[in-house]
Amino acid sequence: MRPQIQKIPLSEQSSFMAERFYTPYFETPWHYHPEYEVVLVLEGRGKRFIGNNISDYETGDLCFIGSNLPHLYRKDDADATGGSLVIHFRENFLGNEFGSIPEMQKIKMLFDRSSMGIQVNGDTRNDMNALMNRMTDLKGMDRLISLLQLLNILADSSEYDLLSSPEIKGQNSDDSDRLNRVFDHVMKNFKEDIEMDDIARLANMSYSGFCRYFKMRTKKNFTHFVNEIRVGYACRRLMETDLSVETICYESGFNNKTNFMEQFRKIIKCTPYQFKKNYLSG
Repeated sequence: MRPQIQKIPLSEQSSFMAERFYTPYFETPWHYHPEYEVVLVLEGRGKRFIGNNISDYETGDLCFIGSNLPHLYRKDDADATGGSLVIHFRENFLGNEFGSIPEMQKIKMLFDRSSMGIQVNGDTRNDMNALMNRMTDLKGMDRLISLLQLLNILADSSEYDLLSSPEIKGQNSDDSDRLNRVFDHVMKNFKEDIEMDDIARLANMSYSGFCRYFKMRTKKNFTHFVNEIRVGYACRRLMETDLSVETICYESGFNNKTNFMEQFRKIIKCTPYQFKKNYLSG
């Protein structure tokens, strides 16, 4: 089935959706929708793509994703279980006029920030985690009040990171389809040589046309995107194994150690040796 704008089914008994999803429903393609989305990872780990940001996620990860901001979560191990607690709601879920009252202004500012994707951290994440897990057992007004509390906690907090460039927005199903093919190919083959000519053909575009398209849609060039995937994988191997930096370099898809060191320093802001040392020292 071709990827497209995702349609979020809201029940007649609720103005928003709050549900738990587990494999295979945890996985979704590169998609977007007009609803705002709060995603709490209940189980699993892997890569998340939010706008033009690529980051690792693991159990406990919590993000607030703005309206029409493209995103996908992809497990490291396709056979492992993945689970999430997801809340979807529209900006006017309280009615068209409610959002304009003075008490809602800080939440309106939160909605503006969410256009870049928000990663929630610290005590704020812990408080929201507990509230979200209680919310799924509530009904009616108690459930609605919990959502307002959730938004109020995040709107008042400074414990967050913005993830993506603000210009990234979903376009149409053809655009999603094309980017899905590219993302899937890179995630499956980043340990091997990836030829730009092959990627351009996969996207049904010319070499130069694809380069311009990818930069326009993600605000980064394709080579840097691939290097981010490879370096992210290398970081995980540095944390989880005692393999040498040189072994991890080639295992991650780099052809030589010099380029690996340069790209690692550019993306992580330190050398692989420093990264390993910092990790071991906590």
